[in-house]
Amino acid sequence: MHVEARTAWGRNSHEARIERLYGHRLEAADSHGGFLNFGLWEDDVLDYLDAAQRMVERVGELAELGPGARIVDAACGTGAQDAYLAHRFGPLSIDAVDVTWHHVDIARRRAAELGAGSTLRVHHASATALPLPDATATHVISIEAAHHFATRAAFFAQAHRVLVPGGVIALADFVLVRSPRGPIERALFDATCALWKVPRANADTADAYETKLEHAGFCNVDFTYVGDRTFAGYLASQRRPERRKELALLRGRVGIMVGELMAWAAHAVYAAGLVEYVLVRAER
Repeated sequence: MHVEARTAWGRNSHEARIERLYGHRLEAADSHGGFLNFGLWEDDVLDYLDAAQRMVERVGELAELGPGARIVDAACGTGAQDAYLAHRFGPLSIDAVDVTWHHVDIARRRAAELGAGSTLRVHHASATALPLPDATATHVISIEAAHHFATRAAFFAQAHRVLVPGGVIALADFVLVRSPRGPIERALFDATCALWKVPRANADTADAYETKLEHAGFCNVDFTYVGDRTFAGYLASQRRPERRKELALLRGRVGIMVGELMAWAAHAVYAAGLVEYVLVRAER
């Protein structure tokens, strides 16, 4: 691991808004096992940790990870997903990137605990300006984060730059199914984007999403729709009494309400037929 100055984003930058969204947890907290995705709630999944690990596993399978892979993880969170990938598919070389210093600190501690089986380097940086040389990665992944980036298209360009020819990008992400109709749907969609800090430029249909990937130089784009196994399970997990108690310790009563509102809003735009959850694979 390396040491660098603790740089800060400009207060009004998009990166700073994302850091405020995710950087609120207590320094010692490791909420939800460190996982931040909605989870893949399949028939044999009983709790959030299983669902979150299943999501990470599915992205790893989609990317066809294996020993010796050189991975860039864009928006790694606290590094729990990287530790899981290293255990499940390793040994791996992973360059993990996140804009939130709190996440970077925890992820670096995880990296130190991994041992010699895998190499995990954690960078404080933006996914739209990856701090890596050209053509050095075999895989780029991003689990439930590309909708945050300013912009998703800029991230695709960076992913293409750092991948070797024939490399793979695999993502867990969201797409717009249709435009909102009427003032109520527009208000719901706008509020959800505001809560989750989603730039309007990232409100992509699957066709627009594919076009952006192809414009960046990717081919063989494939989508798998899994909204029926994500939104409802995540909302239910956020409403469980044990999760509410945990959120109260981490964020206070206001934090409970905000967390539940965010989970409800995500489910509401899905239930309204506006948004879908997708697993995406493409090749360089």
